[in-house]
Amino acid sequence: NNPAIVRAFPVVVSNPNGDPVIDVTALFLSEVTEFSPRQSLGARGMDQSRSYLEKVVSFPQNINVQVTQTYTAGAGTDAPAGGGRGRAGMRGSSGTIVLFHSLVQLPEHPMTPRLYDSRVGYFADALYDYSREEPRAVERAFINRYRLEKQHPDAAVSDPVTPIVYYVDPATPTKFVPWIKKAIEDWQPAFEAAGFKDGIIAKDVPANDPDFSLEDVRHTVVRWLPSTVENSVGPHVSDPRTGEILNGSPRIFHNLIELGQFWYFTQMSQLDPRARTIPMPDSLMGRLLEFLVAHERSEERRVGNAC
Repeated sequence: NNPAIVRAFPVVVSNPNGDPVIDVTALFLSEVTEFSPRQSLGARGMDQSRSYLEKVVSFPQNINVQVTQTYTAGAGTDAPAGGGRGRAGMRGSSGTIVLFHSLVQLPEHPMTPRLYDSRVGYFADALYDYSREEPRAVERAFINRYRLEKQHPDAAVSDPVTPIVYYVDPATPTKFVPWIKKAIEDWQPAFEAAGFKDGIIAKDVPANDPDFSLEDVRHTVVRWLPSTVENSVGPHVSDPRTGEILNGSPRIFHNLIELGQFWYFTQMSQLDPRARTIPMPDSLMGRLLEFLVAHERSEERRVGNAC
């Protein structure tokens, strides 16, 4: 019964508890500046008549919406060349793209945050705090970290209440799955030094669980993506109120393998005979992939007791 929601969206019906059911279709079929790809496309406007909802999937803690949107270059094709990073792909007077939105439920009980200090290497969520007594809004930043708490708070080393679990994407080439698992659990000694036994665990995606989905925010999955990009990234979803990491989103692009191979050839071919023949043996490539994946985990993982 939030009046702000009632004002923002039309109420279609109320459920048996009296809670309003609202129609949010317009949110996804109109252009929201913060989500708009217009600048990247070099577009002039959005054509709502050629935009539609593709798919909506609901999970206990998130709702994912896939939208097809069409953007226009204005009258004729007079949009400036190079007007956006994607302008080369927008041929003619319009371009159609697919956008994915994910609405994530925040924890009912926020984790105790820790303020960011630029002298320490953490990622952080920054926001303006309008509730303080200073005569101006003050920017505050909270470090990003998982909610990792000990089962036995007084023990020097304890199992966590809930360990950090990383699943391995079923699309990963079979020969590299053990190496990715090893990369994830290479961090266990660091967690143990911080007081957590088995604080981080690698798992296969359940083979016979029809309810398991890679789109479910409750599951962090090391994704293996069919892309020629020679890179990998380690973004995450966090609670802006506290900096708590709610879901890790590490992504390994397929051609990262080639990047690792060329790096090793350049840096080690004078010392390691295995690096003088391309393609390099799978055992070496697996070890290189382990190094690269372990790096991405360090990019997104931060440990901190919530107390």
